[in-house]
Amino acid sequence: MSIIELKNVTFSYGKKTPYEMKALDDVNLCIEENLITGLIGHTGSGKSTLVQMLNGLLRPDSGTIIIDNEDIWEKPKKIGDVRFKVGIVMQYPEYQLFAETVRDDIAYGPKNMKLSEEEIDHRVRQSAEFCGISEDALDKSPFDLSGGQKRRVALAGVMAMNPKILVLDEPAAGLDPKGRREILGGIKRYREESGTTVIIVSHSMEDMAMYCDRVIVMSNAQAIANGTTKEVFSKKKLLLDAGLDVPEITHVASALRDIGVEIDNDVYTVDTAFEAIKRLHSSLNEEGSDE
Repeated sequence: MSIIELKNVTFSYGKKTPYEMKALDDVNLCIEENLITGLIGHTGSGKSTLVQMLNGLLRPDSGTIIIDNEDIWEKPKKIGDVRFKVGIVMQYPEYQLFAETVRDDIAYGPKNMKLSEEEIDHRVRQSAEFCGISEDALDKSPFDLSGGQKRRVALAGVMAMNPKILVLDEPAAGLDPKGRREILGGIKRYREESGTTVIIVSHSMEDMAMYCDRVIVMSNAQAIANGTTKEVFSKKKLLLDAGLDVPEITHVASALRDIGVEIDNDVYTVDTAFEAIKRLHSSLNEEGSDE
């Protein structure tokens, strides 16, 4: 079931100037509920503009944005309500930290929602746990933390508002492999336990392949593909034509096929490669036993 639908959405920057640039051009797409959807595309493809549309930071020049069966711009004065429903964590959110303690920073959003102190405390602890923030770190200054820990605090602050939709712009950018796994693994667990719809913008094909249920491909201000992760990463030519790439393991599988190894063409993670090799091994064993 779709929780987000864009109908003929168009948006341009620098309208009516010599520098006018179309960022979204008659975009139509649906985003499924309770899944992690990856949004990929080269720089300037329209990804960031699209996600800013989802909670009313930008208003389309034309077209309709429907979230949870409601046109978000039908009542412009209530656009603030949409921002509690759709939480956005922009790239490098650690630069937006401001409170004296980690606890206060995470609690800022829930306090603005006028929740009880008991509920605020529960949400702070729960979101901190999802993001891998220890109990003793809650009373530290966020400015004394490492870059990766600051990223976790900023993410926990949005999670604590329990948005129905969580949008993350490059949440693992600049982190080492261990940090990437911890952040993205925590997001996946949060989605599984909360039922929140998650949208992740990333340039990492490996991260998208590993953590997303579905993937949308943006190119030249349009959505050119929208399907399951398996479906999208099987379209190698489409991705390469859009200035993107496929996961390294997909290149390995493709190279094996080029030399005559009959491995499946839907390999896009190490796990799918392992299963494909197991199937190939079983089939070769069966052929050998027949002989």
